[in-house]
Amino acid sequence: MFWLRWIFFSSPLWLGFGGAWLFRTVAEFQLTRESEALVHAIDGPVGYLSPLAPADGVEGEIAGLLFEPLLRRDENLKLRPNLIVGWTSRTVVTIRCESEEAAGEAEARILAGEAPKSGSRPIALDRDGSVLTVAFEGQGTEIEKALLEALPPELLGDYLLVEVRADHSVDDLIGAWLETSVEKSQVRMLEFTGDREAQIFVRGETDRVLKDLRLYLDSNPATSPRLDLVGKRCHTTVREMLIDLKEGVSWHDGTPFTAADVRFSYERLTRPGSPLPMASRFDYVEAMEVLSPGRLRVICRDMPATILEGWEALPVLPAHLLATEGESGEARVWESYLLHPIGLGPYRFDRRRHDGGVELRSFAEYHLGAPREPLLRYRQFSSLESVLLALRTGTLDLIEPDERFTEWTRRHPGMVETLRDTPKFQHLVIWNLDRPPFDREPVRQALARGIDLGAILRETDRRYETPVTSLFVPGSPLVAEPMLLPLYDPRGAERLLDAEGYRIDEESGMRREGQDRPLAFTLAVNAANPEHGRLAAALAEQWSGIGVAVKVEPVPWQGLYLQRLPRREFDAVLVSWQIPRGRDLREIWHSASAGPGGGNLSGLRDDEVDGLLEQLRDESDEAEVTGVIASLQRAIAERQPCFFICDSGRILTVRRDALETHPPGVEKAAPVVIGKGGLEAARPWWVRKKTPAP
Repeated sequence: MFWLRWIFFSSPLWLGFGGAWLFRTVAEFQLTRESEALVHAIDGPVGYLSPLAPADGVEGEIAGLLFEPLLRRDENLKLRPNLIVGWTSRTVVTIRCESEEAAGEAEARILAGEAPKSGSRPIALDRDGSVLTVAFEGQGTEIEKALLEALPPELLGDYLLVEVRADHSVDDLIGAWLETSVEKSQVRMLEFTGDREAQIFVRGETDRVLKDLRLYLDSNPATSPRLDLVGKRCHTTVREMLIDLKEGVSWHDGTPFTAADVRFSYERLTRPGSPLPMASRFDYVEAMEVLSPGRLRVICRDMPATILEGWEALPVLPAHLLATEGESGEARVWESYLLHPIGLGPYRFDRRRHDGGVELRSFAEYHLGAPREPLLRYRQFSSLESVLLALRTGTLDLIEPDERFTEWTRRHPGMVETLRDTPKFQHLVIWNLDRPPFDREPVRQALARGIDLGAILRETDRRYETPVTSLFVPGSPLVAEPMLLPLYDPRGAERLLDAEGYRIDEESGMRREGQDRPLAFTLAVNAANPEHGRLAAALAEQWSGIGVAVKVEPVPWQGLYLQRLPRREFDAVLVSWQIPRGRDLREIWHSASAGPGGGNLSGLRDDEVDGLLEQLRDESDEAEVTGVIASLQRAIAERQPCFFICDSGRILTVRRDALETHPPGVEKAAPVVIGKGGLEAARPWWVRKKTPAP
């Protein structure tokens, strides 16, 4: 009678389980009846939402809805105004004349059009005593040359220009020197460019004043001061950029967006130890100042043709929320911000759900017009049955499919359809060119020829992989021809390795150089990324087929990206990065970025590549740019500083005929499409189709 007692005593437990199941099922059914939201079924909790690191999948989609760029790409991938609505480059020439009378005569000649004799005309002119300040629209080294050559030499002052640079507080440094110096009477004029550079014009016994200044700087090494003797000079030239921001833009918490936010973002992300190092993007910036809530003045060392690309890539951070003192306080503020972010995008963060999802609400004050879909719900369903129930009742719109759902859709075709986003990430194996055997170009070429990508790349229900054809984003108008990478040629790979002295050892089947040095290396991968592990294992297997022994080493994400990569402590490493939309690739391939902490992880040092990268940075003619890009891609393909595996794009699964596109200001909705601009450009305007009443 034991079984009777077991049923009697366990029945309350079974009733409890049954009640819980029934409550959950009813709750799920009630949720499916909610029709005011566009619902996205996710398969895991939503983590940190950051404007800094590019993310894929659902978290990348959400970040694109919360955060807003300063500049946008249109459907032809051209940069267009967004939060920045205007930019003006100017060249300001300041001339120290011999006297006030000389300055007056020089001013009269400029106003009469006698100086400069040709080229750009001044747009502003100011005289203060013996000093003239002349502003020209645009930039170029010929502007000040043409102006000075048109003025009689006897009008111009005879000074020695000395430049002093310091890591910071150069004005305090020079001010303290002037208070104690007995030679300060020889200093006739003094100007500061930002917080790091001073221009000192001296006249008289210049040897004595220079000696006194050098001694003072040597005795104050805290700011690493440097003295540069420019020579005889009566003028200084400042190249500046005036940036105008869109008016009436506000953060999701109602705080106005101003130039102070842009300056804070720049200072935070270009300083040492930045979570997103952007110093190389803004290496042309000498100083930045806020002129008004809607205008910035950027003083530039030079003005590269790619100047706007840095502003496109700069994430905009809310200064009123993130400006804190001290590392511990900053860490707490950032953690809170990434859990409940405040942005400028078309949707604002509403809340985190108990099931691990999040909800976003249409931002009524969005500067391009509020999205028509009022609520986006990203939520986890407890079972396949609840997903199918929501799908059948028309209250589920997008799905992150798992294996069971995929199998169900195969048996029940017609319920869902898929959309392909443009490829966003590039996956590659970086070689450490400072370690053998990767210091030999033929070895790197052989490793590339030894891989059959057709047997490795795959397509899943969420992502597709395609061979790499360019260093730049697919569809870029600046790329006229594909990058021709080495083709699969195992026999050719073996011949290259034979020629380099790596012979097959008959006993082991692996290659050796002489008797002692096997052809082997360790391939580090992110232990938390299963696709990286799969790709690494497939590559290692194929390389073993040409006699190369590869050990795959899974490394925890934090150790890999915060320690191994910055220090370049690896033989080879499999990484993924966002495919560049702009053309300034110096951070990735230039020799100047090959040191510890730089973005040139391979350590490539090549004069031809460096020259092409510099030309690409400064060239403004698009036809010339196209030719430089073709040459750069050929050079990278030939040198093989890395093995390019694939580009990957996201596949979205949506309920068939569930969505349409309806941007603000457009009268009629249109079918959902993803163009060259990708999901980021299309997603804010998706709305649920309105089902006609029966």
